[in-house]
Amino acid sequence: MLNTIDEGISAVLASFLDERRGEAAAIDDRLDPLIDELRRVVFSGGKRLRPLFAVWGYQAACGDEVGEPMLRAAAALEMLHTFALIQDDVIDRSPTRRGGPASHVRLSARAETGDKERFGASAAILLSDLALIWADRMLGESGFPPERLRAGYRIYDELRAEVALGQYLDVLASHLERLTEEDALRVSRYKTATYTVQRPIQLGMALGGAPPGLLERVPAYAVPAGVAFQLRDDLLGAFGNPDATGKPSGEDLLERKPTWLLARTLRLQPEAAEVRDVAGLRRAMLESGAVAEAESKIDALAREALEAARKMPVPADRVRELVDLTERLVWRSS
Repeated sequence: MLNTIDEGISAVLASFLDERRGEAAAIDDRLDPLIDELRRVVFSGGKRLRPLFAVWGYQAACGDEVGEPMLRAAAALEMLHTFALIQDDVIDRSPTRRGGPASHVRLSARAETGDKERFGASAAILLSDLALIWADRMLGESGFPPERLRAGYRIYDELRAEVALGQYLDVLASHLERLTEEDALRVSRYKTATYTVQRPIQLGMALGGAPPGLLERVPAYAVPAGVAFQLRDDLLGAFGNPDATGKPSGEDLLERKPTWLLARTLRLQPEAAEVRDVAGLRRAMLESGAVAEAESKIDALAREALEAARKMPVPADRVRELVDLTERLVWRSS
């Protein structure tokens, strides 16, 4: 099922971007490289968890086969995620994404004169804006009946706001004198758990005509699952294999990304605040016990999420699918 859905979403995205490329070319053929870069990011090998959760929510709500409207709505979430990735790399000044140069780095090569780095960042911001606008268009033109679309947009609007607010909290946490575990977990909830799991499921459910009571059951599963996902991401950022993660191992440590793992390490071993090399920070994380605590926390959150998943008032086959998605979310190497 997952492969079929993924192929359907890919086909929708490819067709949509072909149409937009023609529109952009009619304005100026110098826009072609911009659209090509957006297409490259969209098809650069992401996990597409958000579309998959949305599809799961839709089928859990109504049991219908996944047709063109739901594929378009799911593709809109992938386009929205593309917006977030491009913007995130600009904010973090990250040179790579998914094993290759980030968009702002690639686009900097388009500048013929002047400050190429500034041009690349400016172009990437505009490209991310375009992805956001087109994500909205994809959902709006998905083909759902007006009442279903209105219900979906209420969730979608909350999702978009939470992405921006969660990103601000992340930026703020990066500039605090003292990062706490509570600060890091708050960022994990609003930048990751609601964005990656809760709102996509609720969007799919709303588009499937789910009653409010079903949507209200989602956070009990989504919040622990999403936070566990982020904690796993933090561990992979610090210790992961670059060939699997697509990013240099330890880059997040050098950038002092405001993760729970870093906050816990500094609480347990304050002198680690003076360490500036990757090897030293990794050693501090291991010796302080922060890595072991993170793994234990992931286990506990995963158990909480799976328990909530099994209590979800949906058909048994949907429960099994959600359990599979949870394991894919938490127990991963990339």
